[in-house]
Amino acid sequence: MIERTEGFLTASDGERIWYETAGSGPDLVLTHGLGGNAAVWYQQVPYFAHHYRVITWDQRGFGRSTNEHGRHGPAAGTSDLVEILDHLDVERAHVVGQSMGGWAALGSAIAAPGRVASVVLACTTGGVPVGFGPDVAPPLTDAPVSARPLGEHPAVGGRLPSLDMARAYLYQALGTFGDRPPDNEFFRILKDHTHDPSVLAKLTVPVLLIAGELDDLMTPERIRSAAALLPRAEVVELADRGHSPYFEDPHEWNELVAHFLAGVQAAETR
Repeated sequence: MIERTEGFLTASDGERIWYETAGSGPDLVLTHGLGGNAAVWYQQVPYFAHHYRVITWDQRGFGRSTNEHGRHGPAAGTSDLVEILDHLDVERAHVVGQSMGGWAALGSAIAAPGRVASVVLACTTGGVPVGFGPDVAPPLTDAPVSARPLGEHPAVGGRLPSLDMARAYLYQALGTFGDRPPDNEFFRILKDHTHDPSVLAKLTVPVLLIAGELDDLMTPERIRSAAALLPRAEVVELADRGHSPYFEDPHEWNELVAHFLAGVQAAETR
């Protein structure tokens, strides 16, 4: 039996942030992107909970977390993540961020460097100032999710609906929970929130950057450019994958991250 808990953290400004823990062992925090909430990690939590205490959480306005003051965005995401570490008595954690979640993941390593053992930036530049998104037109619109065809979402592209419409529809549905601003507002906030290269140059934690070959939002070229500004970074590009390989092909993604985490832990015990 795998132990599981859930609850709410009352953040310093009064917002209620939902979190879940599953399993035991070293702490591993999974931070979702713009297209979902904590439930989007349903293919990762059971896998990693055999060896880690997996912590998932809903960012402000997503899923079960509130956003009454409208202070959503990378700064709030970073502070909320660090407060979750405090609330759960986490001394040191591996932190994973998918897409938008990369801002909170990398932000926590900057804000609380002694608390973060490693960072995984999954299809995200995480605020490293290299830009993101197509050069011609933004991939996200202010159109409601209800206007999209069944299973269509910019974060999963066209491959997943053709292979597994049920999972594509699940991803689309997960993005409808919560009371958050339109996608384009977040898109603009993320573009405006970057980390100074001089700050990034001082990061000592190992960072794995995962790129999808077909990702038009966080292109492999920009992922590699971001890695060049991080002292201990490595890049793995997944062939024939788009912006959400953790959801498209969880087995390959899970194995890749597990190998990276095992290497970090082995290095720390030497």
